[in-house]
Amino acid sequence: MAAAYEVVLDKFSGPLDLLLHLIKKQEVDIHDIPIASVTEQYLEYLRAMEELSLEIASEFLVMASTLLAIKSRMLLPRPAQEEDDEEVADPRELLVQQLIEYQLCKHGALQLKELGLSQSQIFSRPPLDLTPYTPDAPTRVEGVSMWDLVDSLVKLLRRIPKQDRVAQIPGRVVSVEEMMESILRKLQRYGSCGFFELLSFSVTRTEVVSGFLALLELIKNGQVHCRQLTLFEEIEIVLGEEESSAYVADGPA
Repeated sequence: MAAAYEVVLDKFSGPLDLLLHLIKKQEVDIHDIPIASVTEQYLEYLRAMEELSLEIASEFLVMASTLLAIKSRMLLPRPAQEEDDEEVADPRELLVQQLIEYQLCKHGALQLKELGLSQSQIFSRPPLDLTPYTPDAPTRVEGVSMWDLVDSLVKLLRRIPKQDRVAQIPGRVVSVEEMMESILRKLQRYGSCGFFELLSFSVTRTEVVSGFLALLELIKNGQVHCRQLTLFEEIEIVLGEEESSAYVADGPA
């Protein structure tokens, strides 16, 4: 005996999808569903599925019984409601709410599908391995950010008196490397020092900027650390452990 030939339709993914189709087909307001005509068309669709030997899911049958129940309640006379009566006035209200929420979810799923299709057309560069550029140990900066250091630099520059000169003949330019050596020698002598005291030997704006760049380079190399124990306190520069050990081993210069 040959098996029955069955046709599977993927047009409607559920009973709510079928109801939305029927409502759009009649061009009616979703908030004012003509429940009688929609129920009749819904049942006709189920009967057509039976004639085509299509398997009707249980959720379609549950919706059919729900529509019949709403239709029956719409035909019955409505009793006068009291003020404390919490019963839903319109039997269609719950169904309308489900249809609106389903419509929103369907629209969102369609937008996500379009975004996925557009993203599939984009070929991005694979991420690079930045492990070789990662420092072995993180820079020790306790309670201090880069902007705190910049703010201290601005305050130090304000302390330098402005000189009204027509022209300025620069003398010997102090390099960043020389500033690094000067800072290390001072810290090796005292162990730690405040930011302003550490750069107090700078008398010109150029020397202050060179000293600040030298300090940043020392922090980057881990030779010195900076910390600020309390808010708005002066930033303290501390000699690194390796530099302290080398100073104790070799003795003061």
